[in-house]
Amino acid sequence: MLRKIKITMPLLISAVNGFWKKQAHLQGEQLCFSALTQARLPIFYESWHVPDTLEGRFDCASLHIALILRHLKGPVAQATFDAFFKYMDLTLREEGVSDLRVGKQIKKCAQYFYGTLKSYHDALEGRATLEQALSRNLYGGIYPPSLRDIAAYLRMCDGLLKKHDFEHETPIPWPPEETTILSFFSDDK
Repeated sequence: MLRKIKITMPLLISAVNGFWKKQAHLQGEQLCFSALTQARLPIFYESWHVPDTLEGRFDCASLHIALILRHLKGPVAQATFDAFFKYMDLTLREEGVSDLRVGKQIKKCAQYFYGTLKSYHDALEGRATLEQALSRNLYGGIYPPSLRDIAAYLRMCDGLLKKHDFEHETPIPWPPEETTILSFFSDDK
């Protein structure tokens, strides 16, 4: 009797673990896609002057992924991170980076991302200035006039994500572009 239990238990456990891994993988992909969709909003490039280049778009996507990862733990966080870098791999290949160089580029992107993640986390925790982190990571050291607006946007998103129940609520509560534009530009008038 014990032999039967020992033989069947690992099969059952791996099947259950496989189910949960698949769920985390799917949720991670959805969260990554949500962040990438938000990072593509025209307001970042047209109004807030994030450089509309491959690097600028990567920086903006990294900003949004960092915001999500700040509030995730465990397998879903890892799945979100993995989905983001899978997307980066595909993007580099579509841009014509050779197979031999893709790995090196992904490694550089990962190193940059870890630094960015820490920088934004420290800034949102009050251990550094958010405007400095944004200037360094999103604008290449330049302080554009829109820096105050994007910092306020980042704080607003962080507050929304802090309240978000990632296990039970599927859509991310990103502020809609129309609301974002109106709330930031109505202060200037």
